[in-house]
Amino acid sequence: MRALKSVEEAAVLLAISPWTVRGYVREGKLKAVRLGRRVLLEEAELERFVAEAKDQVGAEVHRLLEERIGL
Repeated sequence: MRALKSVEEAAVLLAISPWTVRGYVREGKLKAVRLGRRVLLEEAELERFVAEAKDQVGAEVHRLLEERIGL
């Protein structure tokens, strides 16, 4: 069985508020599992989200460097 985290646990791991986690779930940025009224997130989904965010930041930094100093 895969490890599941509550919204609150995911928020602590991502260093964001639980409201932001819920918003990301609502927007489809994070995929969640719903069990009754509980919203749970797989650890693998949290890892995917962080990796994707790192890729986006890296691409933006590279774009800015190209724009400013012609790398």
